Formats: sequence, C-alpha cells, structure tokens
Amino acid sequence: MIEHDKVRELLALAAAGALTAAEEKQVGEHVRSCVSCANELDAWRPIATELRRLPTPQPSSWLLQATLARAEAKLADEAEHVLNRHIIIFVVTLAWLLTIASWLVFDFVSPYFGSLLGPQFGHTWIGFAAFTALGWLAGGVAAVMLAVRQRGERRLA
Repeated sequence: MIEHDKVRELLALAAAGALTAAEEKQVGEHVRSCVSCANELDAWRPIATELRRLPTPQPSSWLLQATLARAEAKLADEAEHVLNRHIIIFVVTLAWLLTIASWLVFDFVSPYFGSLLGPQFGHTWIGFAAFTALGWLAGGVAAVMLAVRQRGERRLA
C-alpha cells in the first residue's frame, strides 16, 4: 500500500516524462499490476501533451538585464567580502606579531631606559601592558567605526 501511494504521487511526472530511469521503471511495473494507477496515468497523458504545446514564456529584456546586474553586484559584494576577510586576517596577524615583537624589545631595553619612564611606571610591564591594551582598544573602535560607515554607504548606494 505504501508503494502504491508513492507511485500515485509520481504519475503526473511520469506522464510528463520527468522521472529518472529508476522511477520510470518503478511506475511501469506498478501500472502493469494496478488498474486504477494505469487509468490515472492515461488521464494525465493528454494533459501533459497539451501542456507541452503551450508557448514557453520568455523574460523581457529589461528583466533579464536587471537580473544580470543584481547577480553581478551580488558576486562583486561576495568577492569584496572575501577580500576584506583576508585583509583583516593579515592585519590582525601582523598586529599580534608586532605586539609580541614590541614586548620583546621593551623587555630588552627596559633595564636601561626604565628610569626615563618615571616613577608612575615603576612596574614597567604593567604600564606597557596597559599601553598595549589601549592601542588594541583604539584599533578595535576604529575598525567598528569604519565598518558602520561602510555599511551606511552601501545602504545609500
């Protein structure tokens, strides 16, 4: 009974010739043994024939051009998004490498120039860590501001 229901769902597609070879074989075997499905398939065939005779609607040229323009814009946006992602990865990696290098340089020169920084930097590592954190915070705020501006420009375009 379950196979019968599955085949009944495929009868219209079988009449239209839109089945895979396996589905066509399944429908053919079932129709040989089921009179009601054979009758329904015969009822679908003239409908499918008449539907094939209908003209295929053609899109207007302006619709085709508008669709192509939207598709090109979407592809350009996606390409820009990928490029931006790669640039951000590069910049963040470079920033981390520069941060690590500056910590190493600071560690090397702090015994010699630590007194020049003054008494407020008695714990030079804490001061340098605060300076580094403020630099990263400023960079993050700038990145967010640029992203908001770019999004606003895209909405206007």
